[in-house]
Amino acid sequence: MSAALRIENLYAGYGQAGVLEGVSISVEPGEIVSVVGANGAGKTTLLNTIAGINRPSSGRIVFDGVDIGHLRAHQLPARGLALVPEGGRLFPFMTVQENLEMGGFSRRGSPEFRTALHDVTTLFPILRERREQYAGHLSGGERQMCAIARAVMSDPKLIMLDEPSVGLSPKMVGEVFLLVERLARTRGLTVVLVEQNVQEALAVSDRAYVIDHGRIVREGASADLASDAAIQAAYMGL
Repeated sequence: MSAALRIENLYAGYGQAGVLEGVSISVEPGEIVSVVGANGAGKTTLLNTIAGINRPSSGRIVFDGVDIGHLRAHQLPARGLALVPEGGRLFPFMTVQENLEMGGFSRRGSPEFRTALHDVTTLFPILRERREQYAGHLSGGERQMCAIARAVMSDPKLIMLDEPSVGLSPKMVGEVFLLVERLARTRGLTVVLVEQNVQEALAVSDRAYVIDHGRIVREGASADLASDAAIQAAYMGL
């Protein structure tokens, strides 16, 4: 089986400032893979580069068998790649329903559009209750769920989540991670999860990469990394 996503020797940054230095990762179809590390380690830069928001200076980004490193961000959702940015970045003065419809904009008018809308509001019942509410009036956890649901509306093969636990209560963090796991296990979605909350990320993912100063410094099964004394001391406060 070929990898759903393969990053090879990726270098990227902002202007003259380099951030990623030779990053290589792979994600198999249906896996949840975490990329964990401290603030400023390069996690968000990695996702933004994969998503076409940031341009790589060298290296390859292969998604679903195609090198997408030259493509722009707006070209990738139709190929099955979706990004949920940190904070969700909903349209605050649009309703929940309108935000979800924006996620499926390219499918609007097709028979699949209404089916997708029904499916995501079944998966996220709180969003059905809030569908006429402005997104800016949602709680932090509801906003995160709406952002994930909006991404699911595009019918992705792979969904990337940037710090979904930021600003959430411990209870809501647990609910969001359970939801991410359910998406992977029941819908066959491939998930790349970027997190500072290392303990929660390792608990929900199959494999993980540890990034530090733009380089991958550890990789392996999430359970193995979670029980590693060095990882516990450096990232879990144990």
